[in-house]
Amino acid sequence: MSDRLQIFIPLRKADAAQRLVYGYATAESPDRAGEICDYASTKPQYQAWSKTFAKATDGRSLGNVRAMHGAVAAGKIASIRFNDAEKRIEIAAKIIDDDEWRKVEEGVYTGFSQGGVYLKRWPDPENPDLVRYTAKPSEISLVDLPCLPEASFELVKADGACETRAFAHKTPNALRDWLTGNIENGAPAAEIIGDFFDAIAHDINADPIHDEHISVLLSRLKSKVVAAMQPRPAQKFAADPRVEKLSAETDALRKLTADLRPKLADLAARIEALEQTPAPPPLIPGYAAVSKSSESGGLEALAAELARLSPAKASLVLIKAAQSQPKRFG
Repeated sequence: MSDRLQIFIPLRKADAAQRLVYGYATAESPDRAGEICDYASTKPQYQAWSKTFAKATDGRSLGNVRAMHGAVAAGKIASIRFNDAEKRIEIAAKIIDDDEWRKVEEGVYTGFSQGGVYLKRWPDPENPDLVRYTAKPSEISLVDLPCLPEASFELVKADGACETRAFAHKTPNALRDWLTGNIENGAPAAEIIGDFFDAIAHDINADPIHDEHISVLLSRLKSKVVAAMQPRPAQKFAADPRVEKLSAETDALRKLTADLRPKLADLAARIEALEQTPAPPPLIPGYAAVSKSSESGGLEALAAELARLSPAKASLVLIKAAQSQPKRFG
């Protein structure tokens, strides 16, 4: 069973002067699908939904109104009333879009449809044949689901006069137009098929002498068709051992590359540092490099040693040193 919620509720009145359409967003009464909205648990969801729009629009809108659950923003919720005594949520929708309002006046739109999801479902404690649910709304749409020829709504004209208007009969091209509109709006195929079956069920169940067996068959057919439209899970194939081996080798190579990457970066940094270090000057053949510090320390030690000798012995030491290291003492 889908979690998508779309419940049809007939229009009650339209005010041409203010372009207001009146009806119920939902009510705690059994619908033709054998479900009943639980008012107590659904009311907070509608309050939160409406509060979000009121905050976002500085109170100018109490909820979004669309056309046929599509991309067209038809208008806004102008007022919402929670009727605890009757356990229903009463709304007035202000229709801004000219084309959508014309469809209201012509009786093309026959009702509201609350769009959203089921938060919870459970057997009704008083009637086991019914299923109670908690609704979480996301939109209210004007819809043109088929209705009985005698179905009507009250239209308050711009001059204040009231008249009963019949909803428009379906033309031979209505199905084509409906499908075209949904496809152009990018509606998923499964949802289009589901809504189509819902419309057929609405017509069948509206007939007081309808055959219950047909409704059951229609419900089963809808389930099968919608299930067939859903994406199928990807098939699993037996893995090729060669592919698994190649995959393992690729993983090992990837790990080795990850391990070598920081080492190569460190080696490159060390090479760059060596390249930036100045090279020592070239040495003349036969000469040894002597640091200034080491040379200075040797002369100081030699001077101290000579100072302890007699002049004659000191002269002899210097003569021998000059003869053994002519380049240093010459």
